[in-house]
Amino acid sequence: MEQVKTFQDLLKEGTFTARDALLGSGIAMVVIGVIAILSPLATGILFDMIIGAVFIAAGIVELTDAFRAGTWQRGVLLGLLGVVTAAAGALYIARPAVGLVVLTVVFLSYLVFAGVFRIVMALAAPRGAPGRVMGAVSGIVALGLAYLALGQMPNISVWLIGTFLGVSLVFAGAARISLSRGFRKAAEQLGGMAPRGAHA
Repeated sequence: MEQVKTFQDLLKEGTFTARDALLGSGIAMVVIGVIAILSPLATGILFDMIIGAVFIAAGIVELTDAFRAGTWQRGVLLGLLGVVTAAAGALYIARPAVGLVVLTVVFLSYLVFAGVFRIVMALAAPRGAPGRVMGAVSGIVALGLAYLALGQMPNISVWLIGTFLGVSLVFAGAARISLSRGFRKAAEQLGGMAPRGAHA
């Protein structure tokens, strides 16, 4: 006869699943971050190409919508927006150096926003919450990197995006790993460790 699982068992299994997902994604982010730090130019160019492709795709969609517009005025506006968006994407791909400078400015703005957001979230978390300290540290690091980069623009835009992206991924991954440990402790408190062989 199949044993019926209690709510506590289901909750414990869900906690272990969340822990494994956080741990796996955290390790992956750290590995990808280290690779990005070791090859910042290639990472920056790849990021630039991806952004360019996204812009071109968005421009094509807007041009398609222009032909479906209800009025010719709206169609003209959508068409112009589509042409500009696609042209920006083509510029990113054709002139990666220019694209990297533009993306650097955008990325620095993102670092400032992400840093402030992480610090606010860490301060809002309960005292002793798992990942709280690492979240605050990652926010401070993001703000510090943004401040240092602003003083050296635009000379370091060639490698800045790849390096900052890598560092941000490493700290974000470390925060996830730290949080997964908190999930492990929570699962243990729900009734002990999972059955042997189910979770390594």
